[in-house]
Amino acid sequence: MDIFELKALLLDIDCMTALRHVTRNPAMAALIRLCRVCAQEQGEDSAALTQAYCDAYDAWLGAAAGGRGGFVREALEAVLFEESAAASLCARMDELPYSLMNALSHDLHVLGRLAAMEPAMFLLLCERAGMSSQTAVRLPVWEPVLGREAFDPRIDSGMLSREGAKRVAAFFRRHGTGLFARCPGCTWVGVSAQYPLGLRGIRKPDPIRLEDMVLYERERGTLVENTRRLLAGHPACNILLYGDKGTGKSATVKALLTSMWLEGLRIVEVPLAHLTNLPTIFSILREQPCKFIVFVDDLAFNDSCPEYTALKTVLEGGLEARPDNVVVYATSNRRNIVRQRFSERQDDVNERDTLEEKFSLADRFDLRLTFASPTQEEYFAICRALLDARGIPYDWEALMPRARAWTVSHNGCSPRIARQFADFVAGERPGGEGGPGADASPGA
Repeated sequence: MDIFELKALLLDIDCMTALRHVTRNPAMAALIRLCRVCAQEQGEDSAALTQAYCDAYDAWLGAAAGGRGGFVREALEAVLFEESAAASLCARMDELPYSLMNALSHDLHVLGRLAAMEPAMFLLLCERAGMSSQTAVRLPVWEPVLGREAFDPRIDSGMLSREGAKRVAAFFRRHGTGLFARCPGCTWVGVSAQYPLGLRGIRKPDPIRLEDMVLYERERGTLVENTRRLLAGHPACNILLYGDKGTGKSATVKALLTSMWLEGLRIVEVPLAHLTNLPTIFSILREQPCKFIVFVDDLAFNDSCPEYTALKTVLEGGLEARPDNVVVYATSNRRNIVRQRFSERQDDVNERDTLEEKFSLADRFDLRLTFASPTQEEYFAICRALLDARGIPYDWEALMPRARAWTVSHNGCSPRIARQFADFVAGERPGGEGGPGADASPGA
């Protein structure tokens, strides 16, 4: 690249519109500053050139340390994961204005050229602009990609081109913008300077998969079918998963995300204490094209608390309708979510009305799925399936008494207890037979 081509690139950068916000990304801004000092008509001060190059190298280090590996990935993430007016329009409109598509094509092409410039070319340009050769040989040359970048199958470097505009627009229409495009899941933490939306993104959720789960096929199938209806844009149900502890209610909901996030599914986890914020959360999610599960884990509260009233209003329908792209999935260890006091049976004149009110919250869920504790034989089947999935050789006749003893020391049979037992057995194997804890009883 000669000085004239560099100036042409800078002119194209100055003419960016739809993705102009990317030029303010620290890494991209450092590259642009380096281009500008190299393009000066008069001989540039060597110290200024050195400083600009070192700033660009520091920006590359920051990208690499953040798992992005280089400037191309940094530019891609700035385009796809930072909020912008262009991204919002792409997310909401099926047919984009010609001017917007033209602007996207131009800007993506420019960013691709900028991010792909070789460091050796920058050093050559710096020398031509006035940097001494003694300085140039002392400066490090960054690698185009360092290490293994965080894998995201939705994106690739081909998006940084004129032809990538349609793919970028389609990305926003399916995966949303900003935090929702970046993260498969979120947790409500409350609005703050650090979290202006009140949501903390979860980039690496629990990797549990539906196909790794054992038992409860009917309940799991119902949940999957309902979620598929949501993704297809059809009316979907709010669902309560209730039953004994450790039966995999929460794990089943989380496993949906592993299987379906590439299709546009997102989970927003709302702690019990923050249920009064549900209307605010719904108003945020309504503006996104993704499909959302609002997940409330381990429901149990008194009818006098405001969180009970907030959830009840959402389920039965308040003045503001539930967004079409949102369903509520909740788990509870019992069907009667609201705790009942014995005194209510003795002192309440309208006892029947009170009890019906207690059960009404669970009844407001469209579907209720029961997860009962497995029998001992089912528990054994889960243990064997988990050991098989881990590739652990075992003699079941010898191992079964230990699995039974584990249930005694852990107060019952459940998929959670089976997983803990499988983890314990797996922990004995890395050191070979007779590894740490091999002689200890699993119930110890």
